[in-house]
Amino acid sequence: MILGSYEIVRQIAQGGFGKTYEARHILLDEKACLKQNSKITKDDAELLKREAKLMWNVNHYSLPAMRDFLQAGDGSYVLAMQFIEGKELQKAIDKHKALEPETVCWISQRLLHALYYLHHAGIIHGDVKPGNVIVQPRTHNAVLVDYGLSTFMPKANSSAVGHTALFAAPEVLEGKPPIPASDIYSLGLTMLFALGGDPVAKTFPAGIPKKLEEFISETLLYDPAGRPEWEKTDLVKRLSDIRQEAFGRRHTL
Repeated sequence: MILGSYEIVRQIAQGGFGKTYEARHILLDEKACLKQNSKITKDDAELLKREAKLMWNVNHYSLPAMRDFLQAGDGSYVLAMQFIEGKELQKAIDKHKALEPETVCWISQRLLHALYYLHHAGIIHGDVKPGNVIVQPRTHNAVLVDYGLSTFMPKANSSAVGHTALFAAPEVLEGKPPIPASDIYSLGLTMLFALGGDPVAKTFPAGIPKKLEEFISETLLYDPAGRPEWEKTDLVKRLSDIRQEAFGRRHTL
């Protein structure tokens, strides 16, 4: 199957909105990730165009880069993105049940870097969860993917495009505008889940370093005003300090 300049290699996923493929650029012989809306409707087309516009100027090592946006012969739209090699965090958790605290820390630091970049560009990711994190052990990186539920410069009357209920912040579930603190909450819940904790009861497993547990607990406060803020705290450095105290080093090899 050919879509524009891309040859479909395999289907990666399918949801209510559309399909995602691994593809190969025919002329360049390079991998790409394609996202195509399944329903040929104006609303679905606008959603994908909206996602493409949000990604247009994104340039960060822990975020996928946009490659192209085109219209297929059937009238659907196709968003071409950088293909991210690696393993989905959700699958790693499914396999191991719980990841080592230091592993969760370095993955979270990469994601915090990504969120800092997005938030200062006015973008709320809106769907931070293990299924949207690709871990790359060889390069020691973690990439936050899928901008389908992202919001640009939300206003007082804005509401989330959608959410994953288990990882959504309380204010999002209540229909309030998504804000940077909403993403921070979702990341905290992702960290808790990766550690083997209960994301519903918000309880931690035994043996988690106290300062790490405190850090995550702050991100999970019901009131977003009480959660850590970029303007007041360097969250990446704070997590690095926790790693130094808990594991005796700031970097893992």
